[in-house]
Amino acid sequence: MRVMTVQPYRKRLPRDAAPPEPAAPVPGLAVTVLSLAGAVMLQNTEAQAAYAVARNLPEGETNGFVAHVVNRREAAAIWQQVATGGQFSGDLLVHTSAGIRRHRVELSPAGAAPGIETAVVMTEQPVDVAVAATLAAEAEGQRFRDFAQAASDWVWEVDEELRFTFMSDNMHAPSAPLAQAFLGKRITEVRFGDIDKIDWSPLIVEQVARRAFRDIRFVRRLTSGAIRHISISGVPMIDDDGNFRGYRGIGRDITQQVNAEARAVAAQARLVDAIESIPACLVLLDAEDRLVLCNSRYREAHAAIEETLVPGTPFADLCRASAEAGLIPAAAGRIDAWLADRLARHRSFGSWTEERQAKGRWFQLTERPTAEGGTVLVQVDVTDLKRREQELAEKTQVLQATFDNMEQGLLVLDGDLRIKAWNGRFLTLIGLAPEDVQFGAPIADITRIIAGRGEYGPGDIETIVATRNRELNRLEPPVRERLRPDGTMLEQRRVRMPDGGLLITYTDATERQRVEADLRRARDEAELASRSKTEFLANMSHELRTPLNAVIGFSDVLIGEIFGPLGDARYRDYVHDIRDSGNHLLNLINDVLDVAKIEFGRIELTEESVPLGEIIDACVRLVRARADAAGVAVATELPAGLPALRADVRRMKQILINLLSNAVKFTPSGGQVTISAATDERGLALAVSDTGIGMAQEDLAIALRPFGQIDSRLARKYQGTGLGLPLTKAMAELHGGSLELISALGQGTTARVRLPPERILAPGPRRPG
Repeated sequence: MRVMTVQPYRKRLPRDAAPPEPAAPVPGLAVTVLSLAGAVMLQNTEAQAAYAVARNLPEGETNGFVAHVVNRREAAAIWQQVATGGQFSGDLLVHTSAGIRRHRVELSPAGAAPGIETAVVMTEQPVDVAVAATLAAEAEGQRFRDFAQAASDWVWEVDEELRFTFMSDNMHAPSAPLAQAFLGKRITEVRFGDIDKIDWSPLIVEQVARRAFRDIRFVRRLTSGAIRHISISGVPMIDDDGNFRGYRGIGRDITQQVNAEARAVAAQARLVDAIESIPACLVLLDAEDRLVLCNSRYREAHAAIEETLVPGTPFADLCRASAEAGLIPAAAGRIDAWLADRLARHRSFGSWTEERQAKGRWFQLTERPTAEGGTVLVQVDVTDLKRREQELAEKTQVLQATFDNMEQGLLVLDGDLRIKAWNGRFLTLIGLAPEDVQFGAPIADITRIIAGRGEYGPGDIETIVATRNRELNRLEPPVRERLRPDGTMLEQRRVRMPDGGLLITYTDATERQRVEADLRRARDEAELASRSKTEFLANMSHELRTPLNAVIGFSDVLIGEIFGPLGDARYRDYVHDIRDSGNHLLNLINDVLDVAKIEFGRIELTEESVPLGEIIDACVRLVRARADAAGVAVATELPAGLPALRADVRRMKQILINLLSNAVKFTPSGGQVTISAATDERGLALAVSDTGIGMAQEDLAIALRPFGQIDSRLARKYQGTGLGLPLTKAMAELHGGSLELISALGQGTTARVRLPPERILAPGPRRPG
């Protein structure tokens, strides 16, 4: 690298001026120009004499500034700041030819000039000498101006009245008219272009106070609408007598820098947002394995070691702090061993591990290298996943235990009829050894074994296998029974799975078939007994009706005394009793015959148009005498215009008389029986309600059973065969309807017969009110 020595600037004196008195030597300002890579490009005499670097530099260290400063880490951070457009001013310990000294050091980036690459200007001097004194030294004035010219876009100078005495042309875009527009004027008096629209008040405040200033920024809005950013720096000029003589300074167009800074800030903001938006803990380490940054999720998960989460903390210290804070249960009581293992796994790029931390949280750790030799460590909270895995494992264990302890054999096939799962019961029922069944093997292998034993009958084995496979694919038949040679009856059921596979269950149906055969036998015997009973009742009923008719007929003859008087009046009472008993027995026989016909299905309805109102009136008249004798009132609640029905008149009367007779029989004297009717979208409802003794809920089913007697004592209060309600229910069902009982003990009973809408023909004549 070529080092250029810049000759010192000599102040020109007027011709008639006396030579200046020799001044006492003042330590000079050392100026060094470095490239952005840190290479030394230019140095003045003072810098060449005093500049030195550290001994035993690390191999590959080429940055002159970093090598010059004692604290290399601090120097690297400062250089990174300046190389990206920033500035630095402060005291540093540096290496000099006289040893380590404390210098006042200033660094600022210099704009590019033709033939000179973009650079950084470093000025330094011992801290016990004021910078202003050095700048005021006339011997160094021109030299500093030369360097300032190289480090800026333009240089300027104003006198004690703050009027411009010098303005250089813009180094990137020479503009003599612009420079001439400044000379002799204060900054607020310049009227060139749009400069007068800039607010110069921050600059004027500093100049009036005679203070040095650096990097005061202004915004210039061009007439085209574009925006330019300007940076102004300057120092006051003080003569030997301490009088203020003006300012010298530099100006830079920092538009690109400001735009770059804005883009960098935006990019940084986006990067921070992206890092904070990551649903995981993130840590960035540098090439020396020290913490650079971590996101808030990592800080939340490691709040116990918050004080160590600062840039520069070694990764090993972070791990040890986590272990000592109890964040790593696995490290309890063995921190050193755990730390050694963790660091051994550190930077295992391309792999990941799982680690249990405090409060039962699980994290998946992944490490990736960066382009600069650092490491990105990502910790994903997988606690919920681990919990689901645990739940799945427990469920799988329970399912497997259930699977293996089922009475049924299970076989699961995929869509290609390959074996996916089976249980031990399947092997037992089929008669297979464990080695006969392999995961992923085709079901055809098992079919060949069974066919080879002859259990599928004679025939070519491969033909049998092909046939069985076709049946499995088509689920034909879905249920199959097969008798094994040992006498076991196997029932096989096949169900299609959602993924296209098959679930096949095997059940030992031997015992079930025996029980079913016994049940069928018992059922057949019961049905035979029931038929025999019904036939017997029907035959006996026919046999009994003939003599009963004779008894009833001759009783009527005797009551009418057709062949002469009976004599004693008691004979007449006896004859009445004989006729009433005969009629009662005849009605009982008729009911028995009806029950028999219903059981045999021999009752046929003779359907016609039935005027409902007239039938109800007729039935009420038939039971009224009995009701009056029992002291029970009978009332009707019928709407006007009751419809006609398509029904069997005789059976409808039988239904109503049975219900009315039952209601009167079980209603004490002073009570009331009410018959009502109504129609709705569900059809016709006929209801007979009473205020009688009622029934318990558990007795309702008994009352609807043939020959059912709620009071089964021989000396029961209410006589009857128990056929009235069952017959009524059967008659209603023959009409497509139903019978419903609603009752409670001591609160009466309501019997409701409901007939379907298709039984309703048309409204009947309006009943008189």
